[in-house]
Amino acid sequence: MEVEPMYCAEQIKVPPNLADVLKAYTKEVIRQQPADILEFSAKYFAHLAKASDMSSDFIPPTVSQIRQVNVQLRANQLLPAGQLMELCKGTGVHEGTLKKVWQLGNFGTDAKLNPLEVLVLMLTMTANELPTVISNMFRAFGGEGSRLETPTFVQLVTLLSKWDSSLTVQKCNALKESVEGSETLVFRDVKDIPVLQELLTPAAEAKAPES
Repeated sequence: MEVEPMYCAEQIKVPPNLADVLKAYTKEVIRQQPADILEFSAKYFAHLAKASDMSSDFIPPTVSQIRQVNVQLRANQLLPAGQLMELCKGTGVHEGTLKKVWQLGNFGTDAKLNPLEVLVLMLTMTANELPTVISNMFRAFGGEGSRLETPTFVQLVTLLSKWDSSLTVQKCNALKESVEGSETLVFRDVKDIPVLQELLTPAAEAKAPES
């Protein structure tokens, strides 16, 4: 491949989103401290490319839409994929969005699914940073005052760990031990748990729902 030589600064054209991409990448490297930065980088940008390969009609789901689907579900209920998709459409989730969710999650179109697994993947599309996603979790799945029952919170974080590599098995187990004895939680309680403090940046505090 031929590369055009550059003789002056005017020839350099910086893509408009380069700074944002590099900033997000740098934050992930610093946060996760990978042993093999080349392997980590390859996986990071491969995942980013897959997630960014959205159709032009993709519209991110809202917290309100996810909440509306959730309130129609029964505990521990498995739903046929088609029925769950129709529930999502009924709340206004765009068809292109659902197509992308099913693609990323490798959800079958004929199998029965755990609705929470699908909704948690949709939840990751409501924000770019983990602290805001966790804050939105309380808004989408919580009851009055955005309050979650502790077993439900642990279940949701475990599902979230499938999509966020920083939530390791060890951290999920430590989190479960940290919240034992609490019947319910609000976001304010969670951000003070040591195992999550390193993941929850100060920016999340401004976005935390009030209880």
